[in-house]
Amino acid sequence: MKTLTSLAAATALAAGMTSTAWAEPSGTVNFYSSMQLDVVEPIIEAFEERYPEIEIDLLYSGSVELEQRIFSEIEAGRLRADVIWAANPALFLNLKEQGWLAAHDSEHKHAIPEDLRDEDDMFFAGRVHHMGIGYNTNMVSEDEVPRTWEEFLEWGPQAASASPLHSGTNFNMLGAFTQNETLGFEWYERAREAGMQVVRGTGDVTRGVVSGEFAVIKGIDYIMAGQAAEGAPVAFSFPEDGVLALPSPLAVTAESENDAAARVFLDFILSEEGQQVLVDKFFMPVRTDVDPPEGLPTADQITALEIDYDWMAENGDQLRERFSELY
Repeated sequence: MKTLTSLAAATALAAGMTSTAWAEPSGTVNFYSSMQLDVVEPIIEAFEERYPEIEIDLLYSGSVELEQRIFSEIEAGRLRADVIWAANPALFLNLKEQGWLAAHDSEHKHAIPEDLRDEDDMFFAGRVHHMGIGYNTNMVSEDEVPRTWEEFLEWGPQAASASPLHSGTNFNMLGAFTQNETLGFEWYERAREAGMQVVRGTGDVTRGVVSGEFAVIKGIDYIMAGQAAEGAPVAFSFPEDGVLALPSPLAVTAESENDAAARVFLDFILSEEGQQVLVDKFFMPVRTDVDPPEGLPTADQITALEIDYDWMAENGDQLRERFSELY
């Protein structure tokens, strides 16, 4: 009888598992993101319209604050996020190494270049953006636009950057410059000597160039394009000695409490429909079968700075400390 009872229990369990496996994904997905609200909210709206049984609960924060939240939850023993989308690739390397991410064999990965996805399918770039030189067109004529990062410094106190201590994109730019033999960390030392201003975040530096407080900034392509589309006197330049081409990784967490719905949401962001939402916001798509925003160059027309994200993951704290001593 004991054997029959065990068999009956196993059969019931298997039936329950089958029922769950075939059920349509539903419920709430806890979504942690540092992407701008005007980017993620249209994606969430489009997703929930297509999948009305799934609700996306967004926790939005700046890059550094979001990372602090994630590691605080990990230290407490439970990461609440089902899906994470953030600006710092080094974060995802750390999370992968510590076992906090789940592999996902996405149906869309064939359309995403290998350098924009993890070799073990633990995370994928959800978008790509570039940090180059933004400028105020009322203050900077076409022949005055900096073509290199050294020319950027010639603008002295009229040049500005967001702080790498608060901006994830600027932190990665700090790492790319530091690893570059021509620029190096010394570029930041020269920037301080020249009087380059450092403000807190990307929003602050963007408002400054739009208002004319700054003539040139370390700016982001899609933000400058969006501001220009709204009539602001700004434009964007891709420096000859390299921009930061930064993928923003996207992943499902290993301990997600709604794994099925989390995977559906991740796939939607990687889909043609999801990527077109990003293109409409002036982002470069991660898919090879989706055209870039009108007026922006394709990837093969851009000189990108090399960056070693494994090195960034290992040396991030020292970089932040070194920068904080300088500024």
